[in-house]
Amino acid sequence: MSITEKRFLLLAVFCLEIVFLTVTNLAQDFEAKITLAPGASTTVQIEGKILKQKIVGSNKSWSFMRSFPGVENLGERIESLNLSNAKGERVAFRSLVPGEYLAEEQAENYLYQANLKTPNPAAMAHVSWIRDEQGILMLGDLLPQFTAANNQPISAKITFQLPVDWKIISREKKSGNGEFFVSDVEKAIFLIGKNWREKEISVDKNNLNFAISGEWKFSDDEAFQMAGEIFAEYKKQLGDIPFENARINLIHFPSEISFDRWEAETRGANVTILSSDMPFKTLSLQRLHEQLRHEIFHLWLPNSLALTGNYAWFYEGFTVYQSLRTALEMNQIRFEDFLRTLEQAQFIDSRRIRRTSLIEASKNRWNDSSSTVYARGMLIAFLCDLALLKNSKGKRSVADLFRQILKLYPISNKAVDGNTSVLSVLDGYAELRPIVEKYVSAAEKINWQTELESTGIESRESGSVLKLQVKTKLQNQEKNLLEKLGYNNWRKSLGKSK
Repeated sequence: MSITEKRFLLLAVFCLEIVFLTVTNLAQDFEAKITLAPGASTTVQIEGKILKQKIVGSNKSWSFMRSFPGVENLGERIESLNLSNAKGERVAFRSLVPGEYLAEEQAENYLYQANLKTPNPAAMAHVSWIRDEQGILMLGDLLPQFTAANNQPISAKITFQLPVDWKIISREKKSGNGEFFVSDVEKAIFLIGKNWREKEISVDKNNLNFAISGEWKFSDDEAFQMAGEIFAEYKKQLGDIPFENARINLIHFPSEISFDRWEAETRGANVTILSSDMPFKTLSLQRLHEQLRHEIFHLWLPNSLALTGNYAWFYEGFTVYQSLRTALEMNQIRFEDFLRTLEQAQFIDSRRIRRTSLIEASKNRWNDSSSTVYARGMLIAFLCDLALLKNSKGKRSVADLFRQILKLYPISNKAVDGNTSVLSVLDGYAELRPIVEKYVSAAEKINWQTELESTGIESRESGSVLKLQVKTKLQNQEKNLLEKLGYNNWRKSLGKSK
């Protein structure tokens, strides 16, 4: 064999290996075709089949999502279910409760309809819906609930058949006209319909794909620029996210929803915000910045972590606090606003009727008011930040905790318990142990006089009302701590603008 022939043979083998790897990577667990039902404006028809048998258990049990925190009766949306076996023969089944079915034998093929009329506004950022030739499809609540061996993500090939003038927008891999390969059904989101405006925003090695609908007081370009700046700020604080691209979906609430109302969720690398507008442009931009700061941060915590369980006291409470700190850093708020927000959180925490630990409150987050988890969690993050800054003379802050946790528990690792893991990291700092013991693991009333000592901030309490202010006379150490906290950021900004 000549050298040329050998090179040709090696090249051919190499190409075959690439084809094999590509086909293998695209192999899916099941497939589904989603069609807008004829003559129906809010109903989709879904048909498909199971492609692989790595799904745990028999194919006799067919379940659909029946509830989501704060959203009930989702199973009632499923209508006209039909099942058949590998030969195409119809399989009989009985309905146990809405959304739960038990087949008499193994079934591989399915056909049903899902009525996606607009849910309660509180649910519109969390579940699928269609309204006025526009909608959002979240496969986690739309498709059958399968479980793979070893709890691996369920993958699928999804095909859409929608009106020709409708768009399909998603971060999932597109292979053709209306066909997508989804690696994790639970996290996949699709925008469908008309009147979407889009832009791709490049931030270093990442791409943010931003889709927006509805009319706002601000321009699309102002929203796009704001998202890019916030994402860049978090990259500077926390490093890279494990997603090559992320998506932001900003959708206007239906017109009947009043001012100052919004709901949001960050699922995987998808940020979805449903919002009404504000009366004036300045307020509208301020609200958008608040929404984006909070939800974009979730791309890092908890969505980049291999942590499980309900540790919302950390991934929500500490997120609210870091979002507030970032607002200071970006000169969106004054230091006085920072303190007023903490006072409001203290007022919410003081009104708790049933006092439990933050860990217990997180477990019951959807049974009781979730505001407790957010408010007290934010206060604990503030105390941790002060303790770290004070003990390290400004060299460490709560952002160091986030970076450490992101390094220890990346999403590529095997999943472990969130509460145990986070508490273990906090326990590694002697100055944080008393805070955790009293205010996270237990439910003691925060002793502001003690916790604020030597920080440059003083407190006055009158009943449930807390007042925080910067001391008139400051020691050098207190000045340095406040500087690190963001007390004089606005002065720095004025200096740069001259």
